[in-house]
Amino acid sequence: MDKIEALDFANKHFNSVFNSSNTHFANVNKAKPVWWIEIPINKIKSPNLPYIHLLLKSDRALNWLKVDRQYFVDNLAGFKVRENKDVICLEINSNTFQNMVGPNRASFKQFLI
Repeated sequence: MDKIEALDFANKHFNSVFNSSNTHFANVNKAKPVWWIEIPINKIKSPNLPYIHLLLKSDRALNWLKVDRQYFVDNLAGFKVRENKDVICLEINSNTFQNMVGPNRASFKQFLI
């Protein structure tokens, strides 16, 4: 599944509006059970964006995480930041929904819809 297919599926089956501006997509990594996501810092700091949606495809399902943008703002220091790309990096375990990189190894399970 690619991002366009995921957005199309989510817009048809989930009760929300998904687009390239508010949604990030990842397939589960083939080498280890994680999803890799990079979110631009300017998106996290945009007051016009109340939520950042993560569509995470596993072998079994398309998982939707609805993350309040303010969560990223409030916890920015706990995430791995790639200064050269001005993004935060997430490596979310596909079994536990726990972020595996950066100083804050927070669980994202609370955002699972």
